[in-house]
Amino acid sequence: MVLNMLSRKKAFIAIVVVAIVAVAGFFLWQTFSGSYGEVENTIRSFIAALNNYDADASWALMSPTLQAFYGTKESFNGSIISGFRQFSWHAELTGISSKSIETKNSMTIARFVVTLQISQAGFSTYSDAYTFKLVKIEGQWKISDWQQGVWD
Repeated sequence: MVLNMLSRKKAFIAIVVVAIVAVAGFFLWQTFSGSYGEVENTIRSFIAALNNYDADASWALMSPTLQAFYGTKESFNGSIISGFRQFSWHAELTGISSKSIETKNSMTIARFVVTLQISQAGFSTYSDAYTFKLVKIEGQWKISDWQQGVWD
């Protein structure tokens, strides 16, 4: 009888542990699932802004660090947006080959490697990998870097 009670107690503990792990896993999955979707939406919005040659919308989706890299919105408009407009540049996100989100030192960062299908005047449509890095600032995802190719 004591052995039977001990087996029930072990079974109960095992069920409780499995339930706790399942609930924790579900909440963790929900957290990152939503975040992955938010990051993807930010990337899609950035690409749409570039496709529309909209310097204001593109600039608003960039982190202060990336904005500082370009100098000013006018400089970004004059170099990147004007160049895209000149060649009728248009991109479409067609795939995501890698995605990660991590928090270090109170900073949440994401890294997505995406495939863009790109068309430009005078060139055949082609696909290329781009690495997007984003940072979460005051609850909003901002593009902190975007480069052609796969980068760490």
